[in-house]
Amino acid sequence: MEKERILYGTDELLIMSTGLIDRESYQSLYHLYQPVIGVKALALYQTLWSELKPGKMKSNYMSHSALCEMLDYSINELADSLFRLEAIGLVRTYKTKDARLTQYVYQLRVPLAPHTFLNDGLLSSFLFYKVGEVRFKQLQGRFTIDPLPAGIVEVTKDFNEVFDVKGVNQMAFTQKNYEKPDRAKIEINYTFDMDIVKKLTNFPIGFFTKKLDETITKLAYVSQIDEETMAEMLKEYFVHEAYLPLSEQEKRDGCRQMVLQLKKKQTRHRKVKSDETEQAEVGDLHDTTVMEEAHPHQYVSTLRKTPQLSKSDEQLIIEMVDTLGLAPGVINALFYYCIEVKKQTRLSENYVMRIATSWKTAGYLHAGDALEREATQDALIEKKQQKRENVQRTTVGSRRKDKTELPKWLEDDAKEQRSYDQKRKEALESSVPDDAELVKLLNELKEKG
Repeated sequence: MEKERILYGTDELLIMSTGLIDRESYQSLYHLYQPVIGVKALALYQTLWSELKPGKMKSNYMSHSALCEMLDYSINELADSLFRLEAIGLVRTYKTKDARLTQYVYQLRVPLAPHTFLNDGLLSSFLFYKVGEVRFKQLQGRFTIDPLPAGIVEVTKDFNEVFDVKGVNQMAFTQKNYEKPDRAKIEINYTFDMDIVKKLTNFPIGFFTKKLDETITKLAYVSQIDEETMAEMLKEYFVHEAYLPLSEQEKRDGCRQMVLQLKKKQTRHRKVKSDETEQAEVGDLHDTTVMEEAHPHQYVSTLRKTPQLSKSDEQLIIEMVDTLGLAPGVINALFYYCIEVKKQTRLSENYVMRIATSWKTAGYLHAGDALEREATQDALIEKKQQKRENVQRTTVGSRRKDKTELPKWLEDDAKEQRSYDQKRKEALESSVPDDAELVKLLNELKEKG
């Protein structure tokens, strides 16, 4: 590490970011960081953020002299403000130098959450020294989250307690059919260790729950993420939210969204792992044994003939694994059924989840059973449809036959009615003057006038 760093106006700099500042970050920045670093350092920090390209996480190269002109700072004032941001943890600086040019990379860091800042011994002590006891207590009160009452119990009504679903589909919601999926145990070979994730994230006690652990484990299986990558993603996504009183459902939804966003910003480790997955051969896609053994990522991407699974397909797989609890083999069979049997290449979420829910209700555990039973049901439905169409054709044919064989007296009345209508039409047409007669009539009226 260098003992002294001198900035020059000709040195170039590039600005990068590790995340985005939200409303809570701004609150922490203005109320907690500003008294410590000062207004000039805060202005520099905000200016660095403003130089990021829209929608990007980095800026163009620029010189220190250009930055000084923007802020109306001298090079020494710029260096002092920058060093304050580095010391407080808001900027990390990297340097490269050759014979021609010196370049810096300034990595912007998101401010700590107020709870984390105030519980840091060094930062809170320095803030106390800067603002005094009265203001420090005011800031503590501003960012203190009142704990929930002791002995609190959830009393939220369940869907079935409020709505009567028995009349909607009696067969689908009979007690016997509805209990089948609960009795069935879905066996998935999970090799994911949540204890490692918890140690690496070091989140507050109470953030992880049993259901959240299950969701994270299933998401790791679907997206093939290891413990280190999952912990890194959790720390980045829940950098502030981990210290807020989020509900369990909000945490689970956040984890799902976090995994789905992984496609936009894949880490190097993730890319290497996806390349290994792409190289793996699946085998005969029509074989139910292959459906049982293949991972949904590998099977569906091969079935789609694409090198990488789309975000919509991954979201469907996550829903079927986490929400419905379908086995991987059944999920592969469902995609095969929709794409190969039903010839539906563009799968909508409603279409797929409607089939997945019916398979969940039927209690399918293996790909072979699911496809065999669905084939039998489709054959019965097609047979009924053909029978219905035959009945409709027979009915329409008999109606046409009855229409041609009318009684003679009725045909005579119809002829007389048509004849009368024709004569009436001709009489009306003859009473209406043509264009020549209309011109003659108008001329006569003008002469009389």
